[in-house]
Amino acid sequence: MIWEFQGYYDYAKKDKDAQLEIITKLDVLDKSALERWSEFADLDAWSRLLVLSQAIATPSKNQARMGTQEGPGGYQLWLEKIANEFFKQQHGHLERLSLCPALPDMKILPPGSWGIQLTFTLKKPYISKDDTEFYIIDNPVRKEWVFKVPYVAPSQWKGALRAAMRRLRGYTTWEQEGQDPQMVRLFGNVKGEQEEFRAGRLHFYPTFFDQIGLEVINPHDRETGAGTQPIYLECVPAGAKGTFTLLYVPLDNGPVDEATVRDDLRAVADGLQEMFTRQGFGAKTSSGYGIVEDKVDGYIRTQSDVNEVRVSGLNHPKIDIQRVKFW
Repeated sequence: MIWEFQGYYDYAKKDKDAQLEIITKLDVLDKSALERWSEFADLDAWSRLLVLSQAIATPSKNQARMGTQEGPGGYQLWLEKIANEFFKQQHGHLERLSLCPALPDMKILPPGSWGIQLTFTLKKPYISKDDTEFYIIDNPVRKEWVFKVPYVAPSQWKGALRAAMRRLRGYTTWEQEGQDPQMVRLFGNVKGEQEEFRAGRLHFYPTFFDQIGLEVINPHDRETGAGTQPIYLECVPAGAKGTFTLLYVPLDNGPVDEATVRDDLRAVADGLQEMFTRQGFGAKTSSGYGIVEDKVDGYIRTQSDVNEVRVSGLNHPKIDIQRVKFW
């Protein structure tokens, strides 16, 4: 029995002419276009891309990525014709299965809990590194394992917000952060501290996107000024929308008075502003990637009877901390 998906298909074993023809057909959903290659006809959009990825082990690798001299094909055409429709369909499955992040009923959480949910629009593309080992290009954006939609994992959000808050406070070492009670309260112990482990109060949710794009970096030779070998980076393009969800739950033995809780919310709001509008999230943030538009739509929710404060932007005073009531 063959357990590996790729073992069912032999694209890489076909002759070069057959490979080039399949490159122009795999991105066409009309089954009649694959009449000569019936083994591929019933594959969905994602599976066709996986089969196309076999080309990285063949002389047709470049054509499978960006097409042939006769016209576009392969991954580039798949990206233009099929990708976004496929990802929107997958995102719809997440919504129908109630898997898109949503804040819980705050009344069931410990006193002092609060949550933030913000829908944002990317101003610059989001780039990340997927952990797949077999893909048509070398730099795929990170995707959720089951539904294959591009996403930001909770651990990525935690790292990005932590880095933004460290930058705001001027910390350059983990020791400096470890001596800051608020940072430990929010994020938990710093690296290397195994004794008396303490989890942070912040809990992050994933963010799913329904679009994908391609960035091309073409390094130039310093002497000739000519481009060398293009580097293709899969991305979530500017203009794509995502939803950021964060929950604060004081389950530790630290202070839960209103002054502390409000100060933590204010610190997180400052960190979100820094992360989203200046520092960015994902890969290549030093080049300006992962920045969002200032205008967002969201809310801060608490346990109070007046438990929701709308948020319309990231710059103060649009996140009005003073209006938030915790109890």
